[in-house]
Parts: sequence; structure tokens; C-alpha cells
Amino acid sequence: MLERLFARLLRIAACALVSLVPALAQGQVSNTETSRIHMVVWRGCEEACRGFIRYFEDRDLPVRVDVTDVARDKERLSEVQARLISERPDLVVTWGTTVSRSILGTRAEHGRGSALGDIPALFMIVADPVGSDLVESYDSSGRDHVSGVRNRVPEAVQLRLMFEYFRPDRLGVLNHPGELNSTLNTEKLRDLSEEFGFTLVEHLYAPDAEGGVPTSQIPEAIASLKAEGAEAIYVGSSSYNLEHQAEFVAAAAAVDLPVFSAYTQMVQESGALMAIGTSYANVGRLAAGQAAEILLEGQSPQALPIKALNRYSVILNMTSAQQLDLYPPLSLIGVAEVVQ
Repeated sequence: MLERLFARLLRIAACALVSLVPALAQGQVSNTETSRIHMVVWRGCEEACRGFIRYFEDRDLPVRVDVTDVARDKERLSEVQARLISERPDLVVTWGTTVSRSILGTRAEHGRGSALGDIPALFMIVADPVGSDLVESYDSSGRDHVSGVRNRVPEAVQLRLMFEYFRPDRLGVLNHPGELNSTLNTEKLRDLSEEFGFTLVEHLYAPDAEGGVPTSQIPEAIASLKAEGAEAIYVGSSSYNLEHQAEFVAAAAAVDLPVFSAYTQMVQESGALMAIGTSYANVGRLAAGQAAEILLEGQSPQALPIKALNRYSVILNMTSAQQLDLYPPLSLIGVAEVVQ
């Protein structure tokens, strides 16, 4: 009797094993399927884009990232949007406020939805996703298939550190009127001006019919700020000023105006005096971590918070400090990265 029972148990175990093998094989195939990400960028695959891609490469994760660069041409965005809807990648990633609003649409336009329908989407390098109406709050996007990361250090934090270095009575800002992120940044500076005790001196570039601004306008506009009594210039969110950072900082130096920026690149590469900002490469990696949660862990985009880096960098350029005869206090030197 025991022999018959033992033989029966062996037959049951063999049947279970036969049933399990296909299931295991199927699971193995599923885990090695390559997820497709399509990233749309504004001005080439820069630090954030490269940081995003390296995140997956360094971990050897089954993800392929295709990149479309619209090369600052807004007219291409509707065409790219239509192609994404047709191709249906596993995830769309958008770079910057202009690209994100054009590809995903806003809450005012789509409510909880998205211009991409049910295709999951993730934005990055968006300074103010609430103000630009991409999301409802930083706790959740309030949109079924949209999430993202934000990159700007709060303006109040920037001003507090900047004023620890130098406290101008009149602070100049120079922006492109076609950049929403610049407009939102300037509005926040206006709101903070009374609290911090300064007057904001504002100047806008004058775009041509196609929206372009020749770099010859930069020294003219900075000279106007100087003539209006600006004692320093602040560069917050401005793709145009970042793109032409060398011309911008040189024009400011020519009239002895220190440049404070939210972009660390402007200090490291072009000689701005001080920056309080985040590493674009790290922002890209942060966004990639969100993408991995969506694609590889099955998280829904709307369940994810709109993350930001919890650390930021203070960068000081001592060569510029010497040229301006404006030296930082020891309290800042102790916490900053100093470059020459």
C-alpha cells in the first residue's frame, strides 16, 4: 500500500513539474523584454538626457531609450506628438516646460487626462510644474498617466544664500517673453521682493516674428539694466540665457554687474559669480528612477510624487570675485564648491 501511495505521489509531482516549466519559461521571457522609452528634448541630448540614459546602462536594465531633438523648433512638436501616439512607446519622457506642455497638454486642456491618451508619460527639467499647469500638486500629478520631476531650487532659498554674499537694493532680471518658466520665475521674484527688501528691475528681449532673439540684444539689454540702477543680475529659469551664457556673463562683466544664477553651468563654464542649483545629470538620474518604477515595477504614474533632488549645490567663481572685487564671506566658502 505504501508503495502504491509513493508511486502516486511521484506521478503528481511529475505532472506539477511539467506544468511549472512553461510558466517559468514564460516568466523568464517577460523579465527580459525590452521596454521602449521615447524622449523628446528641446536642445539636444544634454546632461540630464545623458544622465537619464546612463542610469539604465549602468544597471544593465532592459530599457531602450530613443531620443528626438526638436532643436528649439516649436513647430515640430505637434508632428512629434502625432508620431508618439502612432508608435505607442512604453513611456514618453519630455524635457523642459515648452516640450512638456506641448506634448502632454495641460490640466486646463485635458483634466486628469493627457494629449497622449493612455500612454504613460514623465517630464523632467520643468522648474515649476504646478505653475505651468502640468500637475495638480507635488504629492501627485492629478493626471492618470503623467508624472515627473522638478529641478529648481526654491527662489527663497536662492535669494537667502545670494543675499548672504551680496545684498543689492535693485536686482535685475532679463528674460525671453516666449519662455513660460522665465515668466513664472520672475513672478515669484516680484512676490519675494518686499520680504527680502529689494526692487526688481525687469527687462525683456524683443523677439523677431519667428520668436528668435539675436545675441546682439544681450549687451544692449544688460546695459539698460545697469542704466536703470541694477546692482546685480539674477538668472533663474531661462533656456535662452543658459544657451548664450558666455555672451551673457561677458556683457555683465563689461559693466561690472555680478551674475547670480540658478544654473551651476554658468559659474563653472562661463564665469558667473555664484550659483545655487542642481546638477542636471542628477536630475536625469532621478527621472530615470521614476521611469524604472513605472516600467519595471508596475507603478502607475499618478501614484508617484513629483520628486525633486533633496540636495543642491552652491558654486562660487573666485576669478570673477577678484575681477569684481566682491569676495564671498567665509560662511559661504565653507559650504560651497569653489572654482577658478
